[in-house]
Amino acid sequence: MTRRKKMYEAAMLRETEKLLLEKGYEGFSFKALSANLDIARSTIYEYYSHKDDLITDYMFILVEKVMKEMELIASATTGLETMKEWLKMFMQYDQVHYMISIRGQLDQSESEIARNRLKQMDGLHGKMFFMLSNQVKKAKDLGEVRVDLPNELVASFFFYSILSRPSNDQNIDSLASMLNDIIENGVRPRKET
Repeated sequence: MTRRKKMYEAAMLRETEKLLLEKGYEGFSFKALSANLDIARSTIYEYYSHKDDLITDYMFILVEKVMKEMELIASATTGLETMKEWLKMFMQYDQVHYMISIRGQLDQSESEIARNRLKQMDGLHGKMFFMLSNQVKKAKDLGEVRVDLPNELVASFFFYSILSRPSNDQNIDSLASMLNDIIENGVRPRKET
C-alpha cells in the first residue's frame, strides 16, 4: 500500500469517528465524509463500497486498540489493580459508548464484509470479557475480591460500568474512582469510626 493511500485511509477513519459522533449513523454518508476530507467520493469507494464496511472497519480498529491497551495494562499490574486501570481506560474511550449504541443498526447490514467484521468484534468482545473474568479470579486468589461471588458477575459489574459517561464537569479519573469505590464498597453509607 502506498504512503498516500495509508494517509487517506487513516484520515477516513478519523473523520468517520468524528462524523458518527456528530451526525449519528443515519446522518453518516460518503458525501459528508468526502466533503469533510475535501476528496472525491470516488476516492472513498476505492477503499470501501458500503458505509457499513467503513464504519465496522473503524469500530474493529478501535476495539483492537482497546484490546492492546488492556494487554499492556495486564502485563504491568494484576488482580483488582488491573481491573481498576481497565475501567479508567474504558472511560477514556468514551466514543465506545456511542459505537455500542449503533451496533444493532449494523447487524442487518447488506454488506458481507460488515457482517464479518461484526463477528470479529463479537469475538474480541468475548475475549475482553474472558480477560476481565480471569483478572477477577486472580484478584480472588490475592484475597482482593470475595470468593463467594461468581467471576462472571464481578466481571459484568466492571464491564458494564463503561456505559457510565462522565458529565461535562466530571473528569474521567474521578468517575472511574467513584465507580471503583462503588464496586469495592457498595452504596451503603460509610460508618463513622
